[in-house]
Amino acid sequence: MALFAIVGNSFAVSSAEAINFVENTNHLLFEGETTEIYPAILVSHSREKYWVVSVLSGESVSGFVPVEDASNATKLNVADGKLARKRLIQTAQYLRLFDGLKIDFSRQGIWVFKNTDVDFFNSLSNELKNERVDLTTIGSELDGYTVLQLMAGDLRGQLDRLYPLATEIAGQMNEFKEEEAVFFSRPDTNSLVKFVKELDAIYALVEEFDSKRSDYLADMDEFKQGIAQTDLSIDSKRSLNALASVPPKMIEVSGRITNTFNIREKTDEVYLSVLNQSDNFVQNLELREKRSLAWMAIYGFDEEVVEATRIQGINSVKEIIDLVLSEDYLYQWEDQETLGLLQEKWSKTMAYYDTGSFESARSFAGESKDYVLEVFEAGLVEPEQPINTDLLLTGVVLLIVLIIILYVLRNRDKFAALVKMDDGEEEVLIHEWEN
Repeated sequence: MALFAIVGNSFAVSSAEAINFVENTNHLLFEGETTEIYPAILVSHSREKYWVVSVLSGESVSGFVPVEDASNATKLNVADGKLARKRLIQTAQYLRLFDGLKIDFSRQGIWVFKNTDVDFFNSLSNELKNERVDLTTIGSELDGYTVLQLMAGDLRGQLDRLYPLATEIAGQMNEFKEEEAVFFSRPDTNSLVKFVKELDAIYALVEEFDSKRSDYLADMDEFKQGIAQTDLSIDSKRSLNALASVPPKMIEVSGRITNTFNIREKTDEVYLSVLNQSDNFVQNLELREKRSLAWMAIYGFDEEVVEATRIQGINSVKEIIDLVLSEDYLYQWEDQETLGLLQEKWSKTMAYYDTGSFESARSFAGESKDYVLEVFEAGLVEPEQPINTDLLLTGVVLLIVLIIILYVLRNRDKFAALVKMDDGEEEVLIHEWEN
């Protein structure tokens, strides 16, 4: 099994081949669209891996095409089944949007899931522990001030909940960083929900910490005011106030909390957008597939057309129809009746295709193909032979000569008598002259 996995991965298709499959093999793009795979990683679903190709219209995503990884490019297929497509598209879109958010927040220096943030919350936890010790000392110095001692005890109790929260936030952030690394290197459709829950868990902890922190700071201000109103010496009051000072990181954490809430707002928007748009993207993919089938029926290589025509450069229904309906041949085809039907069906084919009614366009393309092959098979009208005037004139002359010869032959006796008569008259005239 391990060997099979290695062999399979070593011969898997590249992201460029998956893009070529979408753009050129299946023609799944509308005019003006481009593609990319971002992030350029395979997404797993039900033990299969997919390149999820993003389709772009300008800078906006207009569609997704999950292409199942295969041993070679000739075996590529679009993911089958609505559920599989939906989950693959959701995962790919979330990866895309989340990564964009992270880059944007990191550039602003407000991304809060870094090693430095983990270290910060661990340090904050230690400071809060030390603050608890200081409050114990303060309480012992307030002998006789029962209310203030109770307040100090209450503040220690609040710290007992705050410092473990800070530690837990640091731990959750660290786990999330590891989860993020796995999710972005080996994404799986089953991991998306888990990833979002990991984020929500951190947000919930930070929100809880912020609430308890606000209560603590308010109670600490009240506690300090109480100390100021005691009869203790000024030096004692100063000393106690110094011990009661809020740890520096308890103030600094405010910025990180604000950044966390800003990030939560955006990541929540991303996830909601992914959930709301996935059905539309699945329907969009189905429309692209219908267009692809119509495109192939009109513009794609057609073996039947090639066999029937055997004309170089005529490989598709569109090309043979363009030839048949060209001005050079339009009125020369023998089967003009079928030609009329072809013109009608072809006009509907292109009208439906241009208006996005791809199933109808595909149907009429099939009918147009049948008609054009029928017209082509019937062939052109036999051209009339041009008249050779020289040959015709020669024939007329020969015919006249022949008629004369026949006439002479049929009337030779008359011509002979006429000849004799002419000879007798000549002799009489000569005789008379001699006399």
